[in-house]
Amino acid sequence: RLDDMIGVFKELTEVDEVYAYIRRGESQTLEFKETLSLDVAKQTKEKYIEISALKTIVAFLNTVGGALLIGVSDDGDILGIDAEMDKLHKGILDKFLLNLKNLIKSRIGEQFYPYINYTIVNISSKKVLKIICVESDTPCYYENKDFYVRTNPATDKLEGPKLVEYVQHHFNQ
Repeated sequence: RLDDMIGVFKELTEVDEVYAYIRRGESQTLEFKETLSLDVAKQTKEKYIEISALKTIVAFLNTVGGALLIGVSDDGDILGIDAEMDKLHKGILDKFLLNLKNLIKSRIGEQFYPYINYTIVNISSKKVLKIICVESDTPCYYENKDFYVRTNPATDKLEGPKLVEYVQHHFNQ
């Protein structure tokens, strides 16, 4: 019984947390994405949509951390990931989450697992994927080559001298 009550309380607090994020709106430490992989208009899996979410995670790791909510539109509407799960993962949450884990593993790297925590939050019978990133101790590159940082509220790619200077100052290397 107590475990059930604690579970309900935890669920309520996660829902409240997501609503609080949405009320705050996008910022240097908060980003909303409608889907992880699904092009809503074409109803197809698209790499460029995955890249957009993964670049945001990399940028959070390289800056001060942050939260990525997938299943929320830019204007804060809760759309959920249910349609994407149904279309691309046969409606199976575990397959959706395994896909996310594999994307992180192959495009960001397993060494960054300790800095990335993700969970599904059920809101109004919709599932929202909440990804929390903490600042990494070392530089993180998308596919071992592209370096991103967060600037209010955008993800920017750094190259050349700007990249070297940022890494030297931010990571004290």
